[in-house]
Amino acid sequence: MNRLLVVFLTIVLTSSFTLASAGELMTPDAMSRLGLAQAWARPVHVPAGAQSIRDQQLFVHQNAPHEYILIVAPKPAPPADPATAAPAAKDAAAKTAGATEPETVILARIPTDRIGINGAPIGRKEAERLASNEIRRLKRRGVDAKMQLITSPRVNLYTIGSNGMLECRNAETGEPVWMSLVGRASLPFSELGVDEKFVTVVNGGNLIQIDASNGQTIREVRTEGAPAFGALNSGDFAVVPLIGGGVEGYSLYDPDRIPFRERVSGTTLAMPTKAPNSSKTAWGTSKGYVYVMELQGEPSVQFRLDTDGIVSGRIAAASNNRFFFGSESGQVYGIHATRTGKVLWSQPFAEPFYNRPLVFEAQVLIRSTYGNLFSLSVENGLQTWNGSVPNIGHLLGVLADRIYATTMSGGLVVLDLKTGQKLATFNNIRPEHFIVNNLTDRLYLVSNGGDVQCIKTEASNLPTLVAHTQPKKAVNTPTTPIDAGEKPMQQGGQDPFGAEKKDPFGGGGNADPFGAGGGGGGNADPFGGGGGGGNADPFGGGGGGEGMADPFGGSPF
Repeated sequence: MNRLLVVFLTIVLTSSFTLASAGELMTPDAMSRLGLAQAWARPVHVPAGAQSIRDQQLFVHQNAPHEYILIVAPKPAPPADPATAAPAAKDAAAKTAGATEPETVILARIPTDRIGINGAPIGRKEAERLASNEIRRLKRRGVDAKMQLITSPRVNLYTIGSNGMLECRNAETGEPVWMSLVGRASLPFSELGVDEKFVTVVNGGNLIQIDASNGQTIREVRTEGAPAFGALNSGDFAVVPLIGGGVEGYSLYDPDRIPFRERVSGTTLAMPTKAPNSSKTAWGTSKGYVYVMELQGEPSVQFRLDTDGIVSGRIAAASNNRFFFGSESGQVYGIHATRTGKVLWSQPFAEPFYNRPLVFEAQVLIRSTYGNLFSLSVENGLQTWNGSVPNIGHLLGVLADRIYATTMSGGLVVLDLKTGQKLATFNNIRPEHFIVNNLTDRLYLVSNGGDVQCIKTEASNLPTLVAHTQPKKAVNTPTTPIDAGEKPMQQGGQDPFGAEKKDPFGGGGNADPFGAGGGGGGNADPFGGGGGGGNADPFGGGGGGEGMADPFGGSPF
């Protein structure tokens, strides 16, 4: 009797766990309705489920793409309808002269880095041999197959648990690449720093450098200041924000190089962000500034932007050194990290922003604290939708021109990327944990038990990297430098009150609104300083030329 009771309780508990996990992950029915498929679902090695995950990050290793040997064959033609067989044959014959290569289907995919029986990758030669054997078997069955060599981005998923278990997993198949136990479980673990070659772990006040190819510990050093967050690998350094303000940087390539410390105005409020394929890094502080730092070679703060309201959320980045963020006062910015800094655009909203935006191709998707999702153009910051979409909790990612997000009550919602229209809502799917993916066309959900589910579109065999729209080159448009103590104009130096360079008070052709000598390119100083192209400093500093002395006595840097 006791044995039957134990079996019954085991079945009940197992069923309850399965149902709970199913509610946190996407169901087969929902995936079928949305044209999606599960790529893989596997547990990560953490001691107590998702609550013990300290950080999870996706990274695309551009310098080491995957190689695959594909076995492909012509796609079989659909069964012919007798009533239309003759006309179809005529049409096919008419198109034969200009026809392209027939559409093919993938029968098998052999990775060249598959682990063989000797524990090492099999390599291209062995993969081609295996493919040749399979092609011979297919030809005996009447299938005209052939092999192709293709490359695909190498995307890895890195996870650090509260016990110090660091694992690297193939983000496309879910297979573990390596696992390593680092640090001490008695000390807290923070955000990971990941780049092409290294993974940086912050464990209490210790910084641990790991080889990204095999998980081996390279070195461990004690940080000079107290870390406020984890590490960010950018350029030549692993950068750690400090509790007292500022950042420390530790060389990734020269262990004998003395760490640098950069002091800034205010404390860091969120992890810094690195621009794609760049070493320029941006973050906001409690004093209402956004700093941009160059971390290649000799580290230096290039500029700071005095923002309208505090930028407390993490900043988003796009190609060509562009950053996008919103402030607590409702101002949304797009900036270009040139040597002196340039405001691409700035748009006001009547709602505060605390969440990190998601940049996808030509759109900046940003959610206000009230749950309203806005879509802005990366070029000018203007809204691309007719209004906003309410009741949005968190953004998960974009697949096939559809936005996947949670509702404020915890359900799953699907939006049209171009219009913002709600396409589907699943209140029974309630992902509590997820990995925000702004790199590839995949979704990653995490159950409370620590199971990771990777979701793709049915037609997507290999991952596609997210592309960002490149900024248009301005023609005869003056840039807007961001000085250390100066709040820049909006829209790259254009008049913020109107178009066509018309004076808002009725003057013509850039006339001075206070009555000083206007018109023309001189732009006389409204406070009585000398006009001309020099633009003398209104507070008495040295004018002339492009120097433009700082009215507060020079850059604090």
